[in-house]
Amino acid sequence: MKRFIGSLLTVIIFLMAIEPVCAKPNDEPLKRLVLTLLTPKIQEQINHYYKNKLTVLPTFTPFLDGTDVDVKYHSSHIDVKVKTIPYVGPHLDVGLDSMRFSINNSGSVVVLDYQHIKDYDLPPNWQEIIKTR
Repeated sequence: MKRFIGSLLTVIIFLMAIEPVCAKPNDEPLKRLVLTLLTPKIQEQINHYYKNKLTVLPTFTPFLDGTDVDVKYHSSHIDVKVKTIPYVGPHLDVGLDSMRFSINNSGSVVVLDYQHIKDYDLPPNWQEIIKTR
C-alpha cells in the first residue's frame, strides 16, 4: 500500500509539472488561421471603404507582409485587430487600413471599427482609377 501511494504521488507530481501545450493568442499559425477565416469580412470592409474612391477595388493578401493581426481572448468573445495594406494590380499599395472585429462564442463576427490611416500614391499609369482627386 505504501508503495502504491508513493507511486501515485509520483504520478500526481509528474502530471502537475507538465504544462499543457496550446496555441498562444499571437502564435503565427493562429494568426494565419484567424486571418484566413476573416478574409471575407476584411475584404468586405475594404470594398466598402474604397468603392467611392477607386474604380478598381483593391484586395489584400493575408499571408504576405503588410498584414498584421492581434488576437485577444475573453471568456465570451475574441477581439481581433487587423492592420493591412490593400493593393491594386501588381501589388500597388493604395492605403493603410485598420479594422477591429469581435467574434462571439457562436462564431458570429461583428465589425467594431474601420479606420483608413493613410493613402499611398499610385504611379501615373494607374491614376485613372482614382474617382476623387
